[in-house]
Parts: sequence; C-alpha cells; structure tokens
Amino acid sequence: MNNSSSKGFKLTTVMFAVLIMAVGAMLSSNSVADHMDVEITQSDD
Repeated sequence: MNNSSSKGFKLTTVMFAVLIMAVGAMLSSNSVADHMDVEITQSDD
C-alpha cells in the first residue's frame, strides 16, 4: 500500500511540475513576443 501511495504522489508531483513549466514557458513566450512587438513598433516609428 505504501508503495502505491508513493507512486501516486510522485505522479502528481511530476504533473504539477510539468504544468508549472508549461505556464512558465507560455509566460516567457508572451514576454518575448511583447518585447519583439515593441521593438518592431519603435523601429517602424
């Protein structure tokens, strides 16, 4: 029983870590896109 519980906890931790990484990547991607957008706009000006 203990082994099964540990496995379930590990799976949840991994899924949680992946979720955080995905959100972080999305936020980072958005920041980079915004930065490029601003630079392009300034260049156009």
